[in-house]
Amino acid sequence: MSQTNESVAEQLKTFMADTYLLLAKTQACHWNARGQNFIGIHKLTEEQYNELFEAVDELAERVRALDTDAPFSLAEMQRIATLEEATQVHGIDDAIRMLVTDNKAMAERARELALDADEQDDLVTHDMLVKRIEVHDKAAWLLRSNLG
Repeated sequence: MSQTNESVAEQLKTFMADTYLLLAKTQACHWNARGQNFIGIHKLTEEQYNELFEAVDELAERVRALDTDAPFSLAEMQRIATLEEATQVHGIDDAIRMLVTDNKAMAERARELALDADEQDDLVTHDMLVKRIEVHDKAAWLLRSNLG
């Protein structure tokens, strides 16, 4: 693997780890939703964590296609992730704000990595990340729409 492809692959592993962490945080918010809009938040977060689960698999397969190993453990993913793990969130509005912030951060990271992949003529990774930008922008908007 060339030095440049290796850089994209390493960045993609970090993005994958962040996606896995966001999946876990979204699922925790799904489990712990309560309040007036319980059903809406419960359904929305379920759709989002299911989408994130599929995305993690696609990202891992792309990492492998770039001829490197995907992370093998939760510990490794936690070590390379840039998102912070949530240990406790007080109230559904705080949980939603956390997910909005994380989705916005993921969209920005996807933009940066997509540009790097494009510079390296890695059009497959570029296109995959453009789709992730769309998904994370939409997720942030849908979540944000639930705040007062």
